[in-house]
Amino acid sequence: MTTPLSPRTPGHVATRLLGLCDFLAAMDLQTRAAEALKAGGDGHAVFLLEHPPVITLGANRRLNQVLAAPQGVPVIQTDRGGGATAHEPGQLVVYPVVHLRRLGLGVKAFVTRILEAGAALLAELGIPAEPRLDPLGLWVADRKIASMGIHVSRFVTTHGLAINLVNDLALFAAMVPCGLPGVRMTSAALELGHPVDLDAAARRMAELVPTALAVTGNS
Repeated sequence: MTTPLSPRTPGHVATRLLGLCDFLAAMDLQTRAAEALKAGGDGHAVFLLEHPPVITLGANRRLNQVLAAPQGVPVIQTDRGGGATAHEPGQLVVYPVVHLRRLGLGVKAFVTRILEAGAALLAELGIPAEPRLDPLGLWVADRKIASMGIHVSRFVTTHGLAINLVNDLALFAAMVPCGLPGVRMTSAALELGHPVDLDAAARRMAELVPTALAVTGNS
């Protein structure tokens, strides 16, 4: 059962559509935005992008089950929650860097609202995805279409949501995704039987995330 979206303390968010962006470069952008918020800045940020092929590891090392990383694909340790996952072109990645206390949100409410924004995007594409907190992510029946992992420091969030749209999912075979044996990964293209417009989806998420957090966005 999910919590309906409702108004929260207003604020400002800058949404940035970055296209294809190296994982470490995206982490640097998040870190700088997070440090600005911790220092008293009032501008929340949401970065929307794709990554070149990369495997990332979560803080829960028990869930980091990489079988065999393909040659040339980096494996990067992170401080987010969860276990090993894959990023590759065609996957829409959403990184909200926001101050939870200033938005009047707890961690669970924040996670729920970001998942609901992703579910709203998929619903508009014709895919009935269900937000779940356990196992965390967006699910189409028994198939996982989006993964989420965050880090919170001094009320400021980093990392976020990765929605499989038109990626071929091949990289997930190199691991046990999120430490879930036997999990079936899926994508919007696989569910619908045809490609979707990733750029249009990113622009729509740039509207949905600020609405979910009840802040005013600009792209």
